[in-house]
Amino acid sequence: MMRNTNQLDETTPVYNLSNHMIMRLFELKEQQRLSTATSFMKKIEDFKEVSRRSDEEECLRKKQELEERLVPKRESQVDVERTIQRLQDEARQRFQQKEDQIDQKLKEIKSIQEKELQEDLKKKTLELHVAEAKRRKGMSSSKLESLLKLLNESVTACKERDAFLQTVQMKLDRVTALKAQFQVVVNNVNHEDPLNSAIRSENIVKQVEDLVEVIRDDIAKNNAIVQEKNASSKHQQPQPALPSSGVMPVTSSAVKQEHRNDQHGRLEKKTHDSKEGHEDLDFVRREDLVVYSQLQAELRQYEANTAAFSGDLSLKTLRFELQKAVLHPVNEISDQSGQHLQDKLDRLRSLLQGNAVHVGSRMVRATEHPGGLEYCTNLLARRLVAQGEDQVNVNPKAAFPIAAIITELWLEFPVFGRLVLAHFYRQCPYLVPYYLPQQEGQSNEDYYKSLGYRYSGGKVEQQPTYLKRMSGVVRLYAAVLISLPRRNQRHPHGLEHAWRYLAALLNLSPRNDITAAILVEFLTVAGSAMSKEYGRQFQKMLHLICTEYFNMIRNVTPKGSGGGPVTRLEEFLHESITKGGISPPAGQLSPRFW
Repeated sequence: MMRNTNQLDETTPVYNLSNHMIMRLFELKEQQRLSTATSFMKKIEDFKEVSRRSDEEECLRKKQELEERLVPKRESQVDVERTIQRLQDEARQRFQQKEDQIDQKLKEIKSIQEKELQEDLKKKTLELHVAEAKRRKGMSSSKLESLLKLLNESVTACKERDAFLQTVQMKLDRVTALKAQFQVVVNNVNHEDPLNSAIRSENIVKQVEDLVEVIRDDIAKNNAIVQEKNASSKHQQPQPALPSSGVMPVTSSAVKQEHRNDQHGRLEKKTHDSKEGHEDLDFVRREDLVVYSQLQAELRQYEANTAAFSGDLSLKTLRFELQKAVLHPVNEISDQSGQHLQDKLDRLRSLLQGNAVHVGSRMVRATEHPGGLEYCTNLLARRLVAQGEDQVNVNPKAAFPIAAIITELWLEFPVFGRLVLAHFYRQCPYLVPYYLPQQEGQSNEDYYKSLGYRYSGGKVEQQPTYLKRMSGVVRLYAAVLISLPRRNQRHPHGLEHAWRYLAALLNLSPRNDITAAILVEFLTVAGSAMSKEYGRQFQKMLHLICTEYFNMIRNVTPKGSGGGPVTRLEEFLHESITKGGISPPAGQLSPRFW
């Protein structure tokens, strides 16, 4: 068979091909040649194009470099650079803020750790203070029990006890009050400062110790006097018995011993030697004289106990701060509002409790140094009483908020109350009532000063000024008597003392000016409350004042002297009779004021 000639390749011999096939083969070869040439030319063209573009780009790059060197930057380029700079600054700021936040977190963690350490240390310190306070309170309680036991033994061993104990009853009452105050202080737990109550309890025990020592000395002296009297009676002939109404000699001797330091001791001795029984003096009742002398002796002893603190130059700054802690609230006392008055009471109460109080930007505590609390207590009592002279005589209504503060503090701090009463009696002895006589050898200046007169340049103050000051003190004292304690508590020095005072005053012969001045002031403040409390009995007393006693006042008033206080008393009594009673005093605080 013939083979297929359509399938030709390059190896096919030519002589085997037909003309047509040869032509076909030639055409194929020519097409291959042209395709190779075209491809080569295209590669050459592509190379030229690439070279041209590369040259243009390089040229453009160099041109830009030259322009950047020779031509100033356009505004748009400056803005772009500023934006880039700003973004870079913000990025750095964010990075710095992150670093600061990390540092702050580290500081907070460190602060928390330090705070935890401080709290832990504070907790441990507080636990130690609680334990120490408990130990010191226990020691104080044991010491107080021993002192009271010793006192009871001394009282039991006292000879002619019933008669003698009347002369030291005030001291025994004070021991009882201090014991009650001790129980309150010991049971009070101050979680912020546990040692505060321990210090206060120790101070109270120290006061009890001093009192017990004084009482035991008095009992020992009384026993010696009684023993000496009994021994002498054995060697003497029998004497007639004293009348049943007489007073035993022991009582008179004990009273003289009790008041041996009083400036009126000589006068009292003379009176005891010249009179028998319970006959009252013309210028004071004997029982009132005993109370007065006892309070003044306690005040002098209290001032002596604080003398070391008051005179220590190294404590001058502390004393100054404590003075401000006392004087600032006292000077701000007013009836502005119940909240305002409560604030002043809280500040003064906190000070007397021994707590830390604000004085300006500082904190000060009365118990920082021994004697500081006693110094503040006496200073506060003295300054509150002095407000009668300094403020009440100018603004009579100011007596009632001051009296309210005195009453509330007196309830909580009995020692403070006795100091207040002692300062009232020192400032104005007519509140006892006591018309001090001039002693033998006493100068006029000393005598007038004992009556409460002020001296300036060696000259005594004018009588109207003196009467006005004394009226202010009497008004403040009367305001205390009628002040209503909160929470329905029993008044520590209430209306029963007003009745006692008025009865004692009417049993003494009146003096010119001063009797009328203090009587009208006292009745103006306390008369309405006494009338409600005692009813018909008070009306009888008022009738006695309007008739017999007022005539006695007229008799001691010199003719032509003007009689200012007498005239005011007469007008007051006339108005009371006309109205059928005494009106409540202006400015008195209502029961719900605070």
